[in-house]
Amino acid sequence: MKEETPRKRHRKARSPSEGPRARPVKFKHHFGEYPGAPFGTTWNDRTECFHAGVHRQLEPGIHGKKRVGAFSIVVSGQYEDDKDEGDTILYTGSGGRKLSDGTREQTCDQTWSDTGNEALRRSSVTGKPVRVIRGYELESEFAPWEGFRYDGLYVCKDAQQVKNRDGHYLICRYLMERVPGQPPLRRRSTVVGLYKPTPGFEDVQPLAPGPTPVNGRQRFRDRLKALVDNDQRTHGPCKELRR
Repeated sequence: MKEETPRKRHRKARSPSEGPRARPVKFKHHFGEYPGAPFGTTWNDRTECFHAGVHRQLEPGIHGKKRVGAFSIVVSGQYEDDKDEGDTILYTGSGGRKLSDGTREQTCDQTWSDTGNEALRRSSVTGKPVRVIRGYELESEFAPWEGFRYDGLYVCKDAQQVKNRDGHYLICRYLMERVPGQPPLRRRSTVVGLYKPTPGFEDVQPLAPGPTPVNGRQRFRDRLKALVDNDQRTHGPCKELRR
């Protein structure tokens, strides 16, 4: 009886000029500059920034892994203890508050057990560069007037737990220093929507000034005031206000 032989798979021959089959390159966990997103790249919102691959988190401000460090952070004024001086940033870690109530007030301690916090602390040991994206809600002259902007690479020089501004809870605080040799940072002008003249950016001013940016805390105060005004229109002023 004739012995059966395994069937061979026939593959299409590739010419030497075609070279090896190209595989898609994944940059999800990538340190340093991100391909296709040079310094100064801007996005309308966090979703666009996510899909561009520069910051692969939709909500958390830190993207990284505990064992290797942080790849990127977003500085958008979500914590009162953030302090942005351009080349140096005092950055507040993640956690310690309830987002459901809309106030963004801190209600408990931040901990190193948080993935983002531990990742950025790890970066203070490895010295690997971290991408920094600034958001329009940040109360800083270095923040963009609109959307989110990639502002280059920073190195985490220090990570420690300290009391927050009110002295009630612990926060994870990081000292970020800008890597030398990068293009100058843009600064907001005193005219809403415009920037101060900066080499390389004079010709990209907005065509017209936009509305004054409103941060998260101001939006909450505006909503609260609107609710109070509506209640007074419906039920009249309270007894204390009538006196």
